[in-house]
Amino acid sequence: MIQYLNFLTEIIGQLSIIDMILIIALITFIILIISVIYLYKISTIEIEEEEESEVNDMMDLKEISRQIEENQRTRNIELTPYEQEQEEKAIISYDELIKNNNSMRINYDDEDDTSGILVKKVDLKNIADIDETSNDTEVHAISYKEEEAFLEALKNLKNMLS
Repeated sequence: MIQYLNFLTEIIGQLSIIDMILIIALITFIILIISVIYLYKISTIEIEEEEESEVNDMMDLKEISRQIEENQRTRNIELTPYEQEQEEKAIISYDELIKNNNSMRINYDDEDDTSGILVKKVDLKNIADIDETSNDTEVHAISYKEEEAFLEALKNLKNMLS
């Protein structure tokens, strides 16, 4: 063993500084290449694992979506005997209410347009009619200035009443 060490020191002693720099650079380059290959292999393994998890996640999402769609179709409200009896005796059932929720139209006696605010008086004798053509309730939006004026009028009314 000592002979080998003496032989190595003799060889290193005969090398010039440029030779030593080249040997050190070569060893460093080999270590660098091995490190890059190792990191590349690790990253490809991680990417494959992520792709597999994404595929599994997508399969899970598809399964969950399918289950949600199936559950929406099935009605899982279990009525008690009392609730079932009330549903059967009711003048209008819950299903009919849901079906006809937008078919009612309120009757008005008079309309007044005061500075951009539409005020309607409800006909109390004949409050509502069934409107077959109605799909949705109409909403009339007012501008920001009109809304501010309306709120200011409400504040003034509150102060007058206080």
